Amino acid sequence: MIAKHLLLIRRLVQTLSVFILVFIIWNTRYPLSGFINPEFYFLIDPFAMFITAVAERVFLPGLIYSALLLVITFAIGRAFCGWICPLGALLDFLSWSQQSVMKLFRKKTMEHDPLSLRHIKYAILAGVFIFALFGIQLAWFLDPITIFVRTFSFNVHPFITGVIDGGFMRLLKITDYPIWLESMYNTLREGFLSLSTPKFFHTGIILVVLAVIMMLSLVKRRFWCRYLCPLGATLALTAKGTFFQRDAGGCKKNCGVCMNLCRMNAIRSDNSYIREECILCLDCVVLCPNDKTSFFFKKLWGSEQHTGGQSKHPGSEQNIWVRANPVFSRAQFILMLHGLILTSLGATAPRHTRNKPQRPGTESNLRPPGALPEEEFVQRCIRCGNCMKVCPTNVLQPSSIGKGLGGTWSPVLDTRRGYCEYQCNLCGKVCPTDAIRELTIKHKQQFKIGLGVFNKKICLPYAKGENCIVCEEHCPVPDKAIKIRTSMVRGKLIKLPYVDTDLCIGCAICELKCPTAPDKGIVVIKVRDA
Repeated sequence: MIAKHLLLIRRLVQTLSVFILVFIIWNTRYPLSGFINPEFYFLIDPFAMFITAVAERVFLPGLIYSALLLVITFAIGRAFCGWICPLGALLDFLSWSQQSVMKLFRKKTMEHDPLSLRHIKYAILAGVFIFALFGIQLAWFLDPITIFVRTFSFNVHPFITGVIDGGFMRLLKITDYPIWLESMYNTLREGFLSLSTPKFFHTGIILVVLAVIMMLSLVKRRFWCRYLCPLGATLALTAKGTFFQRDAGGCKKNCGVCMNLCRMNAIRSDNSYIREECILCLDCVVLCPNDKTSFFFKKLWGSEQHTGGQSKHPGSEQNIWVRANPVFSRAQFILMLHGLILTSLGATAPRHTRNKPQRPGTESNLRPPGALPEEEFVQRCIRCGNCMKVCPTNVLQPSSIGKGLGGTWSPVLDTRRGYCEYQCNLCGKVCPTDAIRELTIKHKQQFKIGLGVFNKKICLPYAKGENCIVCEEHCPVPDKAIKIRTSMVRGKLIKLPYVDTDLCIGCAICELKCPTAPDKGIVVIKVRDA
């Protein structure tokens, strides 16, 4: 009965954890009034924090929080994977749906002895670590929390808000805008919905990454978690010595129920199990037909003996525990060693073209206010999407793959879509790795993102002798970074705008509001790293 209650608690905790994360992501928007900072889930992620710290050669505050998770994992095992991880919960739901369909056709899931494929995730972790030693941070692409949050922020949330917003607009139009319905719509926009539906680039590719992980789960339950997840490998290395262990010593029938139930393929045919692969889902305990499976805290004293993979029941006089088989066979070790050699050779290749001069107006020019210098920024950023999600003007967009693998999906300013709001400093508040430093409003208003530059062949006053001061009118700087001087152009007095380089911070509202199209009379370029 206790085990059944624990199983129910696990399911509730797993569901609640996903809902809390979704709630946090949903409320990651201006003015950021949520009760939990969206950076929290990333701070407790030891894989993302450790790899980023190694790649950047810097101590991150998140290392302290993630170390606590490692301590907990050492004490009780990989409970995070089975109880908290949002991607793991999504895969469990998919597997449950699949099994429900299979039951209609009277098909049962059959598992073999644990496959050596599980060692792939350790090779991936080692490869990512080697790249980090060479200053190349790849955690942004492989971290499960980042994958989940990025997909929800860039795909799911905009889709849901877009559908609801579009539905209300059609309903309002059909019903001729009744006051009560319009009031309901405005209330939703101020609370549940965003004031505007954000749109992002490269959402298709980002969605494909998650779709592939989910499709693999249809081949084998939790395929990603079993064989590929580097966060799981990080926690598994810690869980090898956990004190909280499974005991099936009283089972004599070896019916194989627990082996086939195990979603991580951690249980062998002789009823022993691979300690570090267990995610404490408790299915083997609750669904054991003979009630012979339990978990217990191993004593720190007493003898240790080999008993063919099974232990005496914890209620016996001696607490005997079985040492698992060697982690790697000779062939597996040689195979993994070859993989690491190839990975390290790849790490010595040229990093990417981040130091090449960039053409003004391209998407990779401008970084958010408070961003570290380019080389440091690229290595520190884990592409979680928090800064882009919280941006009130949707100016922050994921950069394209064409700009180099190292900078892919890192935030850049798309100045044709939006501008950096003068009174906003939220991007620095939600960055879990301090790739974007947290600035006060005062310091943010002095941070130079870039510099406005006039194209006199396009700007109306210069090119056509027409008065236009739209850029000056929209400039948010109190003393106006765009100033006006009067001069003779084509025989008449014209107000000519020019940029005060000392005052301009490159917020790009001037470029967005410039009436010329498709090319703009003023563009913001990146002049230096801050």
